[in-house]
Amino acid sequence: MPDARRKRGQRALTRRRLAIVGLSLFVVVDLALVAFALTREPDGLAADADTSAPSAPVASSPTPTTTPTATATPAPAAEASPLNRMISAVNGTTAWRAEAGSCTPDAEIVPATLQTTDTAGADWTSSAVTTTVGFAGVDRVQASEAATVFVVGPAGPSCETAFAQTFTSGAAFGEYPDRLDASWYVSRGDRAVVHAPFSENPAPCASVVDLAVVSDTQAAVLCSDRTVHRTTDAATSWDAGAPVEGAVAIAAASGTFYVASTGAAGCDGTQIATTSSSADDVMTPVGCSPATTDEPGSVAVSAASGSVWLWAGDDVVVSTDGGITW
Repeated sequence: MPDARRKRGQRALTRRRLAIVGLSLFVVVDLALVAFALTREPDGLAADADTSAPSAPVASSPTPTTTPTATATPAPAAEASPLNRMISAVNGTTAWRAEAGSCTPDAEIVPATLQTTDTAGADWTSSAVTTTVGFAGVDRVQASEAATVFVVGPAGPSCETAFAQTFTSGAAFGEYPDRLDASWYVSRGDRAVVHAPFSENPAPCASVVDLAVVSDTQAAVLCSDRTVHRTTDAATSWDAGAPVEGAVAIAAASGTFYVASTGAAGCDGTQIATTSSSADDVMTPVGCSPATTDEPGSVAVSAASGSVWLWAGDDVVVSTDGGITW
């Protein structure tokens, strides 16, 4: 009997030791995951990660002609302008938007304003970005959910780039200077530089007009010469670039980039084309929205949860099938 009790005691002791070891390993792994998360772009800084965006139809290649024609020297195409507005979708009914605004050093600051809708753009609610530093403009707006959105833009008497975020649908904004370094943005003061998480790198062109973010390492820029360049290493390098006729804005969702173009052949409004985040992947036209404008910088696009939003002139329209129909 004593031997049986001794064996049972040894087995119980062994189980307790194994439980302690297992708990210790769990704590170590949990601490490692927390440390990893703290080094990544903070929640909401990357584009929507939903994978439900529909696949785009494959465009057919035009049949080449062998008939010689006289070739006139084309006039230089006008360059795309930096966006004076931006929009960030959460899903097919909810989005945030903002005007870029302006900032003059040492001038009185008028707080930038954000607007949100949960009615697919039928109604909008305004919120001033009120912080102690004073936000005068918006260079990037990114919503992660209906109540949570952040802005990057010029602030304070020197108009230096700053970061603010709300978790209360715009009722209050907090300043998070530590998150600025972890975010993607292009400052209006130097459009030849792309700020990626914890680094600044030269843009692939002299002037970036729009930025689309997939993750803390993947993004794309639309340049003023209407070329789209992609990076998979946090802006350390860029692909050769794909020219897109009439391109005016770009967005990202689920590893897909959405490019809005005006004046495209066969589209009397704003054409939406898609491409993957893979370097040098082709652009595929998927649909044509009737909303459009000739005003430079006044077309903004966003995508999330299979929906695509387009803000063009006074119109906000939504596609729930990835930009195919509107």
